[in-house]
Amino acid sequence: MFFVMDMKWWFALLIHVVSSIPVFMIAYKSGHEWSWLAFVPVANFWLMCDMADLSPWWILVGLLPFVGGIAMLVLYAILWMRLSENTNKSPWLGLLMLIPVFNIAVAYYMAFYEPYDIRT
Repeated sequence: MFFVMDMKWWFALLIHVVSSIPVFMIAYKSGHEWSWLAFVPVANFWLMCDMADLSPWWILVGLLPFVGGIAMLVLYAILWMRLSENTNKSPWLGLLMLIPVFNIAVAYYMAFYEPYDIRT
């Protein structure tokens, strides 16, 4: 008898890799020495905090019983707002990261698009 893994695990792995590639590319382009941490589940939060000049201890806010989830959404928006500023994009793109499906497109836009005046 052979082992067949459920498709939900493959789908979760695919979603994790697809959402980690923009973080990796932003870290790589900014010259971060630990850009490979974007693919490690908890360490990618530390990497994003490091690139956004925030303390990684903010993850402890997410452990608070009633306000943790809302606080993590606000922190997630602040992280992406600062990352978009670091990639010479509008900080309002960070708020677009709160929209569930649209956030993948916004993350890839921030990671791969460079305005013409920066390219030349």
